[in-house]
Amino acid sequence: MSQGQQSGAPATNLMETLGYRLLEADREHAVAELPYSPRVAQLTGLFHTGSLLTLADTTASYLCMQQIYAGGTIDDPARFPLAVQLSANLVRNTDHGSAIAEARLRHRGRTLLVVETTVRDAEGRTLAIVTTTHLSLGPR
Repeated sequence: MSQGQQSGAPATNLMETLGYRLLEADREHAVAELPYSPRVAQLTGLFHTGSLLTLADTTASYLCMQQIYAGGTIDDPARFPLAVQLSANLVRNTDHGSAIAEARLRHRGRTLLVVETTVRDAEGRTLAIVTTTHLSLGPR
């Protein structure tokens, strides 16, 4: 079950549909998991690149939320850390287990945050290295 989803309730957003699970998030890092299933697979049976990038981007966003909002809870949508740039190196793929993303903050400015997220398989092998830049506007 994903973050915020109740047993038996229909999925209400992309993360719930994919099976995304936020494992931990604090001001230093965020970790999340995406279990392999046909919902997240491409035509050849491996993780779809889009699902791995969604995992990385969402995990990075949770980390940024810890920087912007007290306790990481959205209190002002105008300050939400929107990803404005994403760069990815996809180095391998898998067709089983889970993809696990760990995001770490690399820069915190007045309006821009830069996050590096490493996506690994269940054996710890790197699947992707993703750098995202997030824009946060509004009152501080």
